[in-house]
Amino acid sequence: MHPFVEAVLAPKSILGSFVVLFVGGILFYLLTSGTSYLYYFVLRRDHFFRGQERKNEGQELRKEWLWAFYNLLGNAVLTAPIHHFIITGDSKVYFSISDHGWPWYFATLAMVLVITELAVYWAHRILHHPVLYKHIHLYHHQFRVPSSFTSMAFHPLDSFAQAAPHHLCAFLFPMHISQYVFFIVFLQVWSTFIHERTSWVRWSFINFTAHHTLHHKANKYNYGQFFTVCDRIFGSYKDPIGLVYDAAVPDAPPPKQATKAPPRPQEAA
Repeated sequence: MHPFVEAVLAPKSILGSFVVLFVGGILFYLLTSGTSYLYYFVLRRDHFFRGQERKNEGQELRKEWLWAFYNLLGNAVLTAPIHHFIITGDSKVYFSISDHGWPWYFATLAMVLVITELAVYWAHRILHHPVLYKHIHLYHHQFRVPSSFTSMAFHPLDSFAQAAPHHLCAFLFPMHISQYVFFIVFLQVWSTFIHERTSWVRWSFINFTAHHTLHHKANKYNYGQFFTVCDRIFGSYKDPIGLVYDAAVPDAPPPKQATKAPPRPQEAA
């Protein structure tokens, strides 16, 4: 790595890590969520969302941007020490595949998926406990009808709790830097996908966009990360087809009435 690039991406101080994470997070949020919103909700709005526009769209956007800013700022603070530990070699992240070989590299991918699917599911479901929901998770669920910009509109403790299992893996077993970076970056990309209200993947094994649209609308069901396995095992799965609007099938019949959500801020685990 060029010394300048290394100095920018891998500063040796926690403050430097904070700056990288905060600035990088803002830019990546604008790139992913901004590009998605521009395409689906502005340039192609008449095709995807005619008659399905959110009420008070300007007000909703301002709230999303504000909470995204709080979230990215707070997460930069919370994640800076982890970034610093990885840069300084105080984690189990390694930088050369030859250190552990390709078989371990692929085994690690499977381990990360299994561990994080289970941990993120329960972290998300616990966040729906009345106490945590009222003080933390409610700020994300105030957006009953999500948009691309809802993807990072969280209380910082909320999104960090759901990303923590991925950070934890970097300290539990040897993990190549490419895997760690991929999963952390892909979490934000995936969060954009599942808040777009457009399900280009519709395989029920995948926790595709309509699953999460229903989660926002009904305030329960479908707590999973990438897959629906944990929801099926622990009894919280609900098929979203026909219950929520999906812009990928704009000519589908109007959604049925989803199960009524409990009054906010109450929530059940």
